[in-house]
Amino acid sequence: MRRLVVVVDVQGPSMEPTLYDGDRVLVRRAPLTSVRTGDLVVVARPGSADFAAAESWVIKRVAATAGEHIPAVIRDSWAQNDIDFAGSLVPEGRLLLLGDNPARSGDSRHWGFTAGDAVLGVVARSMRRPARAA
Repeated sequence: MRRLVVVVDVQGPSMEPTLYDGDRVLVRRAPLTSVRTGDLVVVARPGSADFAAAESWVIKRVAATAGEHIPAVIRDSWAQNDIDFAGSLVPEGRLLLLGDNPARSGDSRHWGFTAGDAVLGVVARSMRRPARAA
């Protein structure tokens, strides 16, 4: 039986100032159809061989979902990184993801669209690491 809720440790600075290294998030498993622009999602790291391994997950913010326009910040970086995108809309079954700390984030600007089957779930709640709890 699959758990409906998973606790995931935040690793690295890519989601600062929203989430910091060592924070934890409560992730509600969710189908792609329930993911909305602006949601924080946990997805399999592109190129990861083992989806079940926690180190294979990354946390990002949804910049656009299927049928939405590709934001200019992504189109511009794709042109610089030679990533091909057809048209100006996100294709069916795909997401565009960004880190909240763009200078320190690997995200759709670098790897392109994320497949819907890579989504573990949507962040339902964040929990600060004890040293940061206020």
